[in-house]
Amino acid sequence: MFSKRLWMKESRSVWWIVIILVLGFLYAQTGGLYSDAKDWQMQYDYFQSDEFQEQQRADGDGKMTPEQVKTSLTLSHFTTGFPEDTFSTQYTMSRSYFALSILVVILGLAMVSWERYTRKDHFSLAAPFKRSSMIGVKLLLGCLSITVAYGISLWLGLRHLFLVIPSDFIDLDMQKVYLGLLGNLSTFLLLFVLAVFVGTIMGELLATVITLLVITVMPRYVYTVWFILMQLLYPDTSSDKFANWTSYANVFVIFGNSEFEYGPFILQLVLLVLFGVGSVFFYKRYSIENNGKVLAFSYLRIPCAILVSFGGAILVANFWFNDGQTELPSMMTFLIILAGSFIGCLVICYMVLYRNTWVRR
Repeated sequence: MFSKRLWMKESRSVWWIVIILVLGFLYAQTGGLYSDAKDWQMQYDYFQSDEFQEQQRADGDGKMTPEQVKTSLTLSHFTTGFPEDTFSTQYTMSRSYFALSILVVILGLAMVSWERYTRKDHFSLAAPFKRSSMIGVKLLLGCLSITVAYGISLWLGLRHLFLVIPSDFIDLDMQKVYLGLLGNLSTFLLLFVLAVFVGTIMGELLATVITLLVITVMPRYVYTVWFILMQLLYPDTSSDKFANWTSYANVFVIFGNSEFEYGPFILQLVLLVLFGVGSVFFYKRYSIENNGKVLAFSYLRIPCAILVSFGGAILVANFWFNDGQTELPSMMTFLIILAGSFIGCLVICYMVLYRNTWVRR
């Protein structure tokens, strides 16, 4: 794992993705925070301008008090969507974060799946390196690249932001800061390691991409369907009384921990370790003869079929129930849609995994 040749080999195969990733982080975080600093300065200058003073006089009793002016300029968190009247950064709502999520997934796919698709793994596995060392370097290289790019871009942006905003206008809730910013980093790392893990158990690139979509999208829809089920079981109970699992359902979403709780962050770390260990376990046992198959390991057919069918049933049910319906369905309709969707998806999985020539022994 500490071989310089091995690190050079892995770096050469993904250097262009890493460069794009670094530039993406600089644009999204450094550029976004620079823009927020400019917005704060413009807002501050407006409150000091004659135009604002004239507006205050015109408003009479409805004018802003000095405390309200200071509150509107005070930075207390780094994410939008809160009801407070404090200054709110906008960089977190940028669409570039969605692009960054895709980039880290592409980085993970390039580590394993793309090698198999182009048959470069024939040369890699013939190299004088242990498989555990190879997958370990892939994981470390990707995680280090993401962490360094995330950390440097965030530091540059925050450094400029704090230089522009005086300390009198900074009142940060440190729990929100740590869980928000560290949670973002863990989300990026989780998406990367997940892409590597799925790539180790799938032998075909298209199947890998589809599986990744199902896994990352499914938790949010599981929560939606669960919420509908709770409303059907307890129709007389207010929806506010149900447990809010939104942050847990958004473990694959940037700033998904909207409640800033420790539980979702710990869940991300646990999944990160499990997917990392699973990547090493399956990569050591992979055979290049399985390249081009949907699944690289035949004993994973049934678990994968059940997982994909469950995800498909959840997605179909969610779209069915939210397709312009203003009222909840009956319990019987709910169960029929779920069961029918699950069985239908299971039949499709059977046709793909057991009838397709890709997986015939």
